[in-house]
Amino acid sequence: MKHPIDRINYIMEQESVSSYNSLAKNVGLNSAQIFYDFKSGKVKNISGELGAKIIKKYIQYDLLWLIEGIGNPIAKEFRKRTEVESVQIESHDDGYEGGIPIYNFPAAAGGVEVYNDPNDVKIIGHLNIPGAHKNSFALPAYGHSMYPTLANGDLGIVRPIEDPNEIAWGEVYYIEWADYKMYKRLLLADDEDKVILWSDNQEDKIGTRAKYSPITIKKEKIRKLCLVTEILKKPNY
Repeated sequence: MKHPIDRINYIMEQESVSSYNSLAKNVGLNSAQIFYDFKSGKVKNISGELGAKIIKKYIQYDLLWLIEGIGNPIAKEFRKRTEVESVQIESHDDGYEGGIPIYNFPAAAGGVEVYNDPNDVKIIGHLNIPGAHKNSFALPAYGHSMYPTLANGDLGIVRPIEDPNEIAWGEVYYIEWADYKMYKRLLLADDEDKVILWSDNQEDKIGTRAKYSPITIKKEKIRKLCLVTEILKKPNY
């Protein structure tokens, strides 16, 4: 679906939304004009801010697909997993040398730069994941800001990204900037030199305001960036 309005219409059809006015109301817009601008061709791109509003309401759709028309309309976490059975955790204490390492530091408390320092971090196991990049590793998620995509205790499988300009917008990343280390969904800001750090959990509130508000930072402030390529859910036992 090359044109933004085609993707908008697809969501409307799937969700039985009868008009652009109804869609605007559903996603918290004061006006439906932007959808008519997509239809006429006056506006040719869906902004990160608008995409986030739509995904907040219709969480099963993939943000990258919505914004850029790339990939599957349905977000990875809502697709049926077929490869879970092939994932095995091996104990590091048993001397297992294969697979990707699992580190004990949660994303909100540990840094990529100290992974090779045995005084600061430990490898607590390995994962066998077919097709995983050789530089990939696993980090547990801490907190609730990325729920339901990443719940507290889930494992994120991440792959280092060398160049912040290679960001795949709408995907979830492990990111380090300033003194912060976190999982966030990265959205395109109006200023191309900046990125929006989006928290998927928009249900938790402080008063009437979202507890986890979007954060906008300059790309140059990013110290470490890793793409989340797989999410392993914490077992319910």
